[in-house]
Amino acid sequence: MAISAVILSASVIIYFNSALFTERLSCVYNSLELAAMTLVPYMISAAVAAITAIGILAMVPMRRIFEPALEIKMRLHKLACGDLTSRVPIKRKNNQLMEVVSELNDTIGALGHQIAEWKLMNRKQWDILQRARQAAARNDCKNVKRYVEQMEDNWREIAKIEETLVT
Repeated sequence: MAISAVILSASVIIYFNSALFTERLSCVYNSLELAAMTLVPYMISAAVAAITAIGILAMVPMRRIFEPALEIKMRLHKLACGDLTSRVPIKRKNNQLMEVVSELNDTIGALGHQIAEWKLMNRKQWDILQRARQAAARNDCKNVKRYVEQMEDNWREIAKIEETLVT
């Protein structure tokens, strides 16, 4: 952007200077007109420089948003890979991004809690299944029935957890 502003300013100066030289032969300007015609290219160059400065200053705040957005992107990538433990640090740079980061951290925490409950229920199910298998090997039908009932209770708990997850 800065290079294009320099090229534009230089071309404006060259054009007006060449126009000044060709028009100088055709008519004689008074000193005020000559001063104004001499300053016009520099005024246009100053306007181009001001527009360039405004453009660059408009891009500066984007840098403050880019870094936190990159952190959020990396955290979402980790989440997709199965990492439910790390959090995005909350920095006091931008209120809207702080809200997004806070909501992301809360969501990941809630998802982690639900999955931890699921893992716990699956471990309970595995233990009960092993006890039921041992009881069946001993032909202990009363305990097998009790273990199956415990597994059914656990499946109901798992169903409650699954109801909270929308897929």
